Amino acid sequence: MTPIGLNGFGRIGKCIFLQLIHNTDLHIKTINAPEFDIHKLEHYLKFDSVHHYDKKFDVKILNENSFSVNGRITHVIRNRDAKQLNWSSYGINHVIDATGVYLTTEKAKQHNVEYLIMSAPAKDDTPLFVYGANHKTYAGEKIVSGASCTTNCITPVLRHLEERYGIRNVNFTTIHASTASQKVVDAAHSKSRTDRSIFNNIIPHTTGASSSIYKVIPSLEGKIVGTSIRVPVNNVSLVDLNVELSKTTTLSELLDIIREDPYLQLTNTNLVSSDFISTECPSIIDSTACMHLGDNRFKLMVWYDNEWSYASQVIKLAQLMCSHAQKDRFYIDNHCFTGRNVVLRLDLNVPMKNGAITDDYRITSSLPTIRRILSDGPKRLVILSHMGRPIVRDPKYSTRVLLSRLEMYLNMTVIFLPDGVSQSSLDILQHEEQTIYLMENMRFHEEETEYKNMDPDNEVVKLIQRFGDIYVNDAFGCAHRDHLSIKGINTPDRAYGYLIHTELQALNTITKNPGNQKILAIIGGGKMDDKLELLKNLCKKADHIFIAGGNINSLLKNDMTKYLEEIGSHKAKITLMTDGLCASNLNETPKHISTQESSPYENFFDIGIQSLNRLHQLISQHDIIFWNGTLGVVEDAKYKKGSELLVTMLMEELKSHPMKKVIVGGGDTAGFVNKFEHGFTHISTGGGAAIEYITFDTLTGLELFQ
Repeated sequence: MTPIGLNGFGRIGKCIFLQLIHNTDLHIKTINAPEFDIHKLEHYLKFDSVHHYDKKFDVKILNENSFSVNGRITHVIRNRDAKQLNWSSYGINHVIDATGVYLTTEKAKQHNVEYLIMSAPAKDDTPLFVYGANHKTYAGEKIVSGASCTTNCITPVLRHLEERYGIRNVNFTTIHASTASQKVVDAAHSKSRTDRSIFNNIIPHTTGASSSIYKVIPSLEGKIVGTSIRVPVNNVSLVDLNVELSKTTTLSELLDIIREDPYLQLTNTNLVSSDFISTECPSIIDSTACMHLGDNRFKLMVWYDNEWSYASQVIKLAQLMCSHAQKDRFYIDNHCFTGRNVVLRLDLNVPMKNGAITDDYRITSSLPTIRRILSDGPKRLVILSHMGRPIVRDPKYSTRVLLSRLEMYLNMTVIFLPDGVSQSSLDILQHEEQTIYLMENMRFHEEETEYKNMDPDNEVVKLIQRFGDIYVNDAFGCAHRDHLSIKGINTPDRAYGYLIHTELQALNTITKNPGNQKILAIIGGGKMDDKLELLKNLCKKADHIFIAGGNINSLLKNDMTKYLEEIGSHKAKITLMTDGLCASNLNETPKHISTQESSPYENFFDIGIQSLNRLHQLISQHDIIFWNGTLGVVEDAKYKKGSELLVTMLMEELKSHPMKKVIVGGGDTAGFVNKFEHGFTHISTGGGAAIEYITFDTLTGLELFQ
């Protein structure tokens, strides 16, 4: 069962919660409701002026911030600032926003959660999905809109008609129930008809459904117009849908075929609006009210419960998104850790200076997986990691330095196991009553890197199998290494965490490109040698590759003509940096010249303005930008301007086009980029692993999960 979050507990939020009480796939684990009085919860859930539903459920208030329904615990948080909502601390990766406030991708990202559904039409280019219309095209998008209740009513019908007959044009009027935005009595100084009393009036209104519909069904762009009328009922609406079809049919044949569509319903009974209260199907065609208008023109009358059926549609979309993320049995959300002994491999190899952590990005990136495991209540959790590349046991590489950061972020005690994989560590685990433990540096054991060459009876190899009954790997940065803690732990169950999932999903936008988007790869860094294999594969997937940084020095001083011809013979067009800052060494004052003017004794240490202008043009022409390798020697203040300008370019591009993606390939580039408040789509935690995955489409450490 997947835990999800619900932001907002009004009409739609309440309907979603009620429908999920008995759901076996989704559980609303946390609700954000800033002014909600938890002691009024049972009354709020069991009494409703509109809906009919099973009220035989047991509500218990556990404390001021949590309750249970039929034994399922739900937490309540109260904050109007999405940036302050720590969904991950509750093990939540998916949120339904039922407030109608966060209606752009940029605003939705404030929730700091991987997946979010807007329960209203987006005000930008956020992808729209309607179950029964275009849900089969969902390809893992993280922030989506569930459109409006009216769009969810009309588009499944139009999808059916477009597929069967083709549509020439459409016009519709939605006769819509009143909503919370309308006035009970006339408002003073009214400038809008919706400020007039809904009790006494039929009120013409606008609808954004027309534009939403052709976003869901692109072939209908320019063919559809619509309007709305608000009427004095508190729920259930009716669409008067008029269509002209391309293929000839009769009304009876049309209705007979509609009856077979799994996403539509047909009623032959003379019913009224209240008869459709609490129905889940958003598109119920009233056959007795439909008309053939002559030629290929038809009037279809379509009922929908604008609250209950819309909530049902949002739930189906949430289930689709969760199931897409949980395709395989190894994904962390497909596991229960209650009462289990968990061994968790992380990559906490953080950068250090003078014995202090200088960047804890790898720690914070691992927190969602740690919290997900802890939220289930495991018996114990043992964290493994390496630190540096020590040849022998060396205190300066001890993972003990991580303790204070972990305890600060988790707000709980972490017990250190100084002897690493040993009988003494097992003894501590058997006698301590704490939940979470941190193992000493795995590379203090030679078995970590050499376990395959060890005797089968090696003590360390045998002991590590006894530390847990379920193994979780979320060390993406080490997943390209055949090490004991990556491939040699043989527990009965195993899983991979959120970080690996996030990394692969981001990199798969390049390797698989499900949306067939235009990809630009910016390849910088110090040497061309370590990029050769990457570019051989990347040139088959990217549309354009821009090569800069120290790579240019390799290209200028070595005859790589045949290699460039080879990678240029595939899909990608290759562009080389043409100017930059050049000098004989880093201490010499640089000069700005073209790449044709340099001598064999000089090196380019940063990109030039002409090349940056060309790069800016390329960025504007592509949908996905993959950046690996800085454009200059960023450790030197003279040579970091080009990389800083590239960060600024990418930030501005995302502001103007929030649907674009910027993926940074880890390593030194990630460390440089993380100094900025950039808002990029993804920063990889493993430079080498990211490059190897893009190059070979797999990693040795992922073989356990195939």
